[in-house]
Amino acid sequence: MKKNKIVAAKGIKVWDGGTRLFHWVLVILFSLSAYSAFQDKFGIYADMHRWSGYSVLTLVSWRILWGFVGSETARFGHFLKGPSATIKYAKSAFKKAPYRWVGHNPLGAWSVLLMLVLLLAQAVMGLYATDDMIFSGPLSDTISSSLAGTLTGWHKTIGFTLFGLVGLHLLVIVLVAVRRDTNLVLPMISGHKKDAAGETAPIMRPSWLALISFFIVAGAFYWFLFQ
Repeated sequence: MKKNKIVAAKGIKVWDGGTRLFHWVLVILFSLSAYSAFQDKFGIYADMHRWSGYSVLTLVSWRILWGFVGSETARFGHFLKGPSATIKYAKSAFKKAPYRWVGHNPLGAWSVLLMLVLLLAQAVMGLYATDDMIFSGPLSDTISSSLAGTLTGWHKTIGFTLFGLVGLHLLVIVLVAVRRDTNLVLPMISGHKKDAAGETAPIMRPSWLALISFFIVAGAFYWFLFQ
């Protein structure tokens, strides 16, 4: 009986540990990358920007892999919806009504995919970026200076685009909290959705699978960059 009460209090589990850890570590790493990008690229700031970039690349690559082999709510095939479903949701996204989505809603799903693609592109371009004076990515000397300059420009442009998307992301969280009376942050911390009456709990993958897949991705990037 006690066990049932605990389950009822927690609701259903919607986010696995790997997805939640990815989300919050990415927040920290993106903040460090953004902060160091606006500092002089000497000493600690150069190292901060370089290693946070490596880490973002590794994390995002793992998240893309997890989008195919991970828990149900983490899989692209589960949360990405077609144009009609997305438009239908958009029309009523902020209406005063119960929020029944388990995991990402259709609009949130496409924004997540867009941010992952942009983060991956920015991190990859950062490997080739250079300011032609002090800071250079580890692969910048493998391409022409003209191409390196172009990729550096795109690296900066995508960075500012991501600032805008992050701001929009935070705004939507506030609007959903106000209009739909739903806290989207708490489930990403606890992993559980409390208001889940009549909803089916998604299938979760074990933490060891997330850990093994992360080490595979991290090992591959370490070998590629530092062999």
